[in-house]
Amino acid sequence: MLFEDTDIAVSSAKVGSFVKYAGIEWVVLEHREKGTLLLAKDILFDKAFDGDNLNDWRCSSLRQALNNAIVEDSNTNDFGLGGMKEKDLVSFERNLTTDDGMTDYGTCEDFISLITCDEYRKFRKLIPNASDWWWTLTADSIKYNSLVRCVFSFGTLSSSIACNGNYGVRPLCVLKSDTEVEVCED
Repeated sequence: MLFEDTDIAVSSAKVGSFVKYAGIEWVVLEHREKGTLLLAKDILFDKAFDGDNLNDWRCSSLRQALNNAIVEDSNTNDFGLGGMKEKDLVSFERNLTTDDGMTDYGTCEDFISLITCDEYRKFRKLIPNASDWWWTLTADSIKYNSLVRCVFSFGTLSSSIACNGNYGVRPLCVLKSDTEVEVCED
């Protein structure tokens, strides 16, 4: 995609448009009181949801890796997120209700996260299909504690075991309203 040479505040970007921040293309999902919710336009890398094969996002090795990737003044890391700065991000609550409706996992706070199945359904019309299968943070069930909901490349929800390292990661974040981004010309 072509991006304009001028930067704008992310709060000025149109919902559903594509913006570029920290070298990553994002889709603008929603403007909130404290910032703007963004989802990576495509998969940034492949990684297991959890190395111990557990579906609880709170203790997921992927969650730990994403949130540890944001280090002030760092331009490199294993996930291409080094250009993101904690000062630009808003910590936001994640609802960990399982796909079968159980609330045992509660909630948590993240700077960088994954989309939930409920959010995916809410914003589906804005989210382009990805190049391959990718994770949500929604556990299938607490009874089957290794299954996590994922999205096929053509947009359908499914499940996979948490230790599967072949699934993609599309980070989700909230940028502070005044954070500068490049907007797509299209």
